Amino acid sequence: GLLLLYLKPRRSRSTVIYEYSFPSISNMMSSWCQYEALRYVSFPATTLFKAFKLAPVMAMGKLLGNKSYPQYDYVVALLIGVGISIFMSSTDNLQFGYDIYGEASPTWTGVMLLFFYLFFDSFTSQWQSRMFQRHRDLSMVELMFATSAFSTVLSFVTLVHDRELSPALSFVYRHSEIHLHFFLFSCCSTIGQVCIYYTIRNFGAVVFTIIMTTRILLSIALSCILYGHEVTGIGFLGLMMVLGAVLYRIKRKAEGKHLLTWKGVEDDKAQDMVHEWHEHLDM
Repeated sequence: GLLLLYLKPRRSRSTVIYEYSFPSISNMMSSWCQYEALRYVSFPATTLFKAFKLAPVMAMGKLLGNKSYPQYDYVVALLIGVGISIFMSSTDNLQFGYDIYGEASPTWTGVMLLFFYLFFDSFTSQWQSRMFQRHRDLSMVELMFATSAFSTVLSFVTLVHDRELSPALSFVYRHSEIHLHFFLFSCCSTIGQVCIYYTIRNFGAVVFTIIMTTRILLSIALSCILYGHEVTGIGFLGLMMVLGAVLYRIKRKAEGKHLLTWKGVEDDKAQDMVHEWHEHLDM
């Protein structure tokens, strides 16, 4: 809200308020599936699995926007899928019949949750792109604020309906140090979203994709160092296959373009911007 007041973007007069609820609900569902999946699969496997979001984003783009994609995107999506399968089947002695605590759980639960995460996340990006296409006066900041506002209201209603509001407030009351964590998390999340927005806006999707690909390696490396996750030789092969496919796609998309260009994209390019944002954000 403060960011909206500070930047003062133009207000959209053509959008209908209920349209913001669809990306809000799908965004909440994707977040829940993503975090719940960590009960069943390791963090490195979850991080690498997110690179496969290219395939559902393309499928949802076909379904909602009748978009077309270059042939190499299909090859890259296939290679990423094969690489992730190799990595997840060989790393950490992963047993899909048990969660990370060694307790029995339905087979493939974590993998199913990750697929649902990709489905909901791809719907979010394509629906937002569709909103920009339909409402030319809609700004990125307004969309971010409206979606977050809907998520806040829906989360509150869910807590009340499931009778979890009182336990949640009681937990916050008993652990007063969590207020600082909430504040830091909110600040980092907001600053991160703005930095991502301006990176894509000013330097283009190629630079942003390179940053997100580097983040995959750093995240997996830190997880292995801090929490003792082991990557086998076959798992490393799968990891390299995924990264190689992603880097090949970056190369193809960058052909004939300058790597670093100060674009200064205005809000009329927000449709393409939000598509790139969601395609690579959680990689």
